[in-house]
Amino acid sequence: MGERSDLYSMAAQNGIEVLGFPMPNCKSMSAEVEGRCYIGLDDSRPMTAAEESACVGHELGHCLYGGFYTRTTPFDTVERHEARADKWYILNAIPCGTLFSLLRRGYDAWEIAEQLGTTEEYVRRAYYFYMDNGAPNPRCD
Repeated sequence: MGERSDLYSMAAQNGIEVLGFPMPNCKSMSAEVEGRCYIGLDDSRPMTAAEESACVGHELGHCLYGGFYTRTTPFDTVERHEARADKWYILNAIPCGTLFSLLRRGYDAWEIAEQLGTTEEYVRRAYYFYMDNGAPNPRCD
């Protein structure tokens, strides 16, 4: 699942609209307005397909588990929401078995990112997420 088209399909199936508009301070954001979730992508600068997938996937994580916050939300709560959005994206776009199979075959982070259509940053986050949660293990293979 993790490919850009899959992520956009999942957004559409869940009634989540993805909009492009200039956001000079961030690449993406999500918000719930009157019970409906929206994802905003910065269209003021070029973004690779992998960056777009990572942004849409992360924001889908916020939308699908309902993890939103405001400027006045305590920092520790913000960090929990961000970690949960990352977890959602990792679990849906960077399967544990695939990641560790590619690592065992000697692939570098950038090569894995290219194969999975995501960013090197998320490949590294996925590695640490899975290692912190008991991988590699039999369920991972």
